[in-house]
Amino acid sequence: MRIAFIILAHKQPAQLQRLLQRLAHPGIDCYVHVDAKCGLQDWEAPLSLPQVYTVPERVKVTWAGWSILQATLNSMQAVMESGEKYKYITLLSGQDYVLKSAGYIYDFLCSRRESGQQFINVINDEALAPMMSKMNNYHFVEHNFPGKYKFGRLLTALLPKRRPPLGFKLYCGSAWWTLTPDCVEYCLQFEEQHPELHRFFKYTWGSDEFLLQTILMNSPYRAQVTGENLHYIDWSAGKEHPKTFATEDMTPLLASGKLFARKFDMEKSAAIMDLLDEEVVWKVL
Repeated sequence: MRIAFIILAHKQPAQLQRLLQRLAHPGIDCYVHVDAKCGLQDWEAPLSLPQVYTVPERVKVTWAGWSILQATLNSMQAVMESGEKYKYITLLSGQDYVLKSAGYIYDFLCSRRESGQQFINVINDEALAPMMSKMNNYHFVEHNFPGKYKFGRLLTALLPKRRPPLGFKLYCGSAWWTLTPDCVEYCLQFEEQHPELHRFFKYTWGSDEFLLQTILMNSPYRAQVTGENLHYIDWSAGKEHPKTFATEDMTPLLASGKLFARKFDMEKSAAIMDLLDEEVVWKVL
């Protein structure tokens, strides 16, 4: 039995290497997408680790744009084309870290495969309402031209109201997930067969938090969606980015019961990662 990780990385190769080393396990393979803006020569050390594979179709990623979703889809495709029969596939970022040992994570996921659970976060309608401007308004995240924000507002005001493709209700949640391979394959095929999804989401903000949730919650997999992922993320500051953890966060990290957390920055606070290594990663939990 094997499980797979997709890791989207764009900076700090040494931190990626540390994450990969904590995930090292005979039954775990890791597929790394390095932002195409980065030269691969700087990433040789982490990408040379055993059971680590580089996603070949790399994308220049723009935060909140379609490109981060395209990088995810390319990585999903690379895992499926490997021919390996994985029990679960998990999406991480290079700034994530583990809260449990690799052995614990492996056993946890393998033991839940028969349940068919899909660990993906889906927020409720009340939480979604104030975020709908990301979908209802025109956004040109991937484009750089003078006045693009004003142009987006003008189009939103003048053109007919944007309607989700396929008559779907839109769903939203965290971009980080753990899904079964059949579910991943379903998402890939559905996105490929319905180009109207791309046409709609490429002019939105943060499509990586909407597309898979929308596909799955309008699919036969809906009943298997847990509504929660396996990440601990602290959004308490109310900002666009989650809190970067430091040593004072050790207690809530351990109390979360989650397998993973984000985000970490080894250049700013390697100490919290050291504490997790000492207290968690190398122990049988």
